[in-house]
This record gives sequence, C-alpha cells and structure tokens, in this order.
Amino acid sequence: MNRFNTNKQGFTLVELMVTIAVAMILLFVVVPSFSGIIESSKERATRDLLVSSIFAAKQQAQSKRRTVYICPTTDDINCANSWGSNWLAYEDEDDSDDLSNGDIVFANVSSETDLIISNELQIAFSPTGHSTANIFQICSNTESTAAYQIQLTRMGRISYLTPTGGCP
Repeated sequence: MNRFNTNKQGFTLVELMVTIAVAMILLFVVVPSFSGIIESSKERATRDLLVSSIFAAKQQAQSKRRTVYICPTTDDINCANSWGSNWLAYEDEDDSDDLSNGDIVFANVSSETDLIISNELQIAFSPTGHSTANIFQICSNTESTAAYQIQLTRMGRISYLTPTGGCP
C-alpha cells in the first residue's frame, strides 16, 4: 500500500503566477477599449436625447397650438447664453419669446457629454410644426472632434450629417 497519494489535484505556484500574468495582460488590453465603448455610448445617448427632445417639442407645439422652445440651461431653471450639456423644452404661455414665470417647462434634460455646439441659442417650434433651422454638433468628451452632427430643417425634420469641424 502506497503511503503517499500521488493523485493530488491542484495548481502549482508557477501555474498560478502564469495565470495571473495572462489575466493582467488581458486586463491592460481590454480596459482601454471599454472606456472607448462607454464614451461612444454616452455620445449616442446624448444624440438620442436631443432628437427625442426635438420631436417632443414639435409634437407639443402642434398639439397645444403654441410656440414651444428648446434652450440650453446651466441651472435647470433659466435659459443660458451657450449650449453645454443640459437643455430645457418649454411652452411659451405668455408669447414673450423667452422663458418666464408663466411658461410651462415640460422637459429638463441632462446629458452625459460635455458639450453641444449649436448655431442658435433657442430653437422655436411654431404650432404648424415649423422650426428654427439649425445644426447641432455633439462633441466627444475625449477627442476634439464632433461625434455626431444633427441637422434640423425649417420643416422640423431631422437628418444626421457626417461630422465636420472640431470641438473646443
């Protein structure tokens, strides 16, 4: 009878160290590509939020028979002087062409990207569905180029353009 059992199961220290080394190499290769995927997802989400806000504002203007605006905001209460990553959509109840106490804010959106560039500070939708023509650029948080470019026509239609130009 053999006193020493030679059929023991397990890993040697060398096998364990090799496995950990391979896992670390894979981790260093995979993690940077995950951050790119996450950033791309945030840019796409911002694009989709902006387009949804545009469609909601157009629908609200047509159904309520009132002018509806989309404007940038920094404090979630007032319209700002430049586009960033947050915006409001509101019904202009008092026909003042700007956000005031009597107006109804029906969308307050905060996006994951740092910057949206726009030609116009305020986008207006008339009761007929017509809008202020505009081009939006959604900028990447990590690169100095536009990730997406969205065109809004006077008829209130959306089209996606190939991004041109840089972002600050």
